[in-house]
Amino acid sequence: MRSASFLIAGILIGAGIQNVVGQQRNIVSLNHVAVAVENFDQASDFYRQGFGFPVAFSFFEPDGRPTLTYHQVNRNTFIELMPTTADRPKGFVHFGLEVNNLDAVVEQLRAVGMEVRDPALSPRTGSRIAVARTPEGTGVELLEFGPDSLHRKVMDAWK
Repeated sequence: MRSASFLIAGILIGAGIQNVVGQQRNIVSLNHVAVAVENFDQASDFYRQGFGFPVAFSFFEPDGRPTLTYHQVNRNTFIELMPTTADRPKGFVHFGLEVNNLDAVVEQLRAVGMEVRDPALSPRTGSRIAVARTPEGTGVELLEFGPDSLHRKVMDAWK
């Protein structure tokens, strides 16, 4: 129930952000929702077999343990699964928004008092990302996908 409340709050906050930032069309769409799961393999199988969401990409620790898997819901939308940890309990973790101009979005959100980390290039995906926290503490990833980013390649390959 707590996870569902966070998810709903995140969607509502995202809609509010859309009104503030989307005026200049910098917010493209909801890209993903991240969920921490206790049994990673079982959860991944469920999303793949139960819902029919194919694995778009995965990352693993050197010992083979998964760190995250993206299941593709449609061309532009994903479910990001990650294992639980001592610091990451089961349930909703964050949502990700695709943006056109990450620097402008960061500036606009900071101007309205939102805590946003400086943008950085993800070494794993090649996407530019800035992590934010809403005033209520909901995690938001702001993502800008260049043509060579893993996200963009997966989205462009969707059939």
